[in-house]
Amino acid sequence: MAYPIPQWEAVEPKVAGWSEDLLEKARIYSAASGSSAVMVVDHGRVVAEWGDTHRRLDVASVRKSLLSALLGIAIEEGQVKLSDTLGQLGIDDKAPGLTPTEMQATLADLLTSRSGVYHAIDLEPPAVGAERPPRGSHAPGEFWYYNNWDFNAAGSIYEKVAGAGIFNSFKQRIADPIGMQDFSVEACYYGETRVSNHRHYGFRLSARDLARFGLLYLRDGRWNEQQIVPANWVQDSVKPRAKPHSELFPGRGYGYLWWSGFASDWAPTVSLPKSTFYALGFGSQYLFVLPAQDIVIVHLVDMEREHWPWVSDFQIGRLLWLILSAARVDDIGPDTSVATAVLASADLLKGSLPGKTLRYAETALDGPYFMRFATDGTASLQKGEARKQVYSGKWWVAGNKLCRGWDKFLPRFDCWPVAIGGSIISLYGDHDTMFLQGSLETE
Repeated sequence: MAYPIPQWEAVEPKVAGWSEDLLEKARIYSAASGSSAVMVVDHGRVVAEWGDTHRRLDVASVRKSLLSALLGIAIEEGQVKLSDTLGQLGIDDKAPGLTPTEMQATLADLLTSRSGVYHAIDLEPPAVGAERPPRGSHAPGEFWYYNNWDFNAAGSIYEKVAGAGIFNSFKQRIADPIGMQDFSVEACYYGETRVSNHRHYGFRLSARDLARFGLLYLRDGRWNEQQIVPANWVQDSVKPRAKPHSELFPGRGYGYLWWSGFASDWAPTVSLPKSTFYALGFGSQYLFVLPAQDIVIVHLVDMEREHWPWVSDFQIGRLLWLILSAARVDDIGPDTSVATAVLASADLLKGSLPGKTLRYAETALDGPYFMRFATDGTASLQKGEARKQVYSGKWWVAGNKLCRGWDKFLPRFDCWPVAIGGSIISLYGDHDTMFLQGSLETE
């Protein structure tokens, strides 16, 4: 088995059996999308990389998978057990403190994001905070919610039982043993503790160092002749143990701070091999590990630059499709690029849409969705079989694109190229990527 000791070794794509043309398409697509750094590792060697793969970037919630490795080591060494409760571990929080029921949440509940503790925290994306249930609404282990309180408290637990800071421990136990080239404790940071005692622990890693961590997990926690993370922990932690009940994470599974599955409620996207697992962070920070193919893929976006681009999951799916196609991986789903479509003309759109309703997002939690194109140019969006209206606005055709603006957000509006095949309609967004597909219904 190949390891980057001391440096990463590159291999020509053609020699490794990859398509150079498709990798080049992936590079061009990635650059247009706004990726900052991408690295593709095949059998322990770099088959492709672009962007600044040496620069340390904030990896956001990828931090949680890094903590999972440290906790696996602590569990193996007897410092803590998955069954230990918050009460047993002496974990509480600022007023209003934890209730006796919340104190019964176990470390396993925290690592699978099912603690039932919905205490306020200091830092999280607004979309995640908006889904937070009320305090006391779910018992520990009962309900999945992407809970940054759980993840931060797990960090506090680690530091308490290990008697050391997360970043120093990561350097000593993982970064140094696997030869991370750019890791710096000083580049990492802690968040504030204004409303919660349990701090955000932020990692900044380079793409090439994150790829090392992915390779470590690809090798079941072993690095050359040394077992860094217990193999049984690696295998157990990446298994899906909870099914996210969230509009933000459709079709995914959650293990001990690791993700599996990749899907969309809105349109077809890449189909990843079943054994794939990954770390995910806000802003499209991704570390994909594909054991069956012996591949590691890292994608990072620099969120600390001004006007950083939002790379959507549709774009990540398209990029993965190109990379896996280059690797000649089978059964990865359809090619959803606009190049494969016959786009509708303005006349076809004007003749096909008035008086019709676009039905889509059949598998969404609050789906299906219904976008109505009235003959008078008004538009509406309804959700669920009861068709509860959530937006109203206008629709029109500009050039060869369908445009739609909701009254709530005007003058902001969106316009998209459209393909129509029978009753099936597909909409294409940034960088020629399909983001919505559904069927047209006549009123």
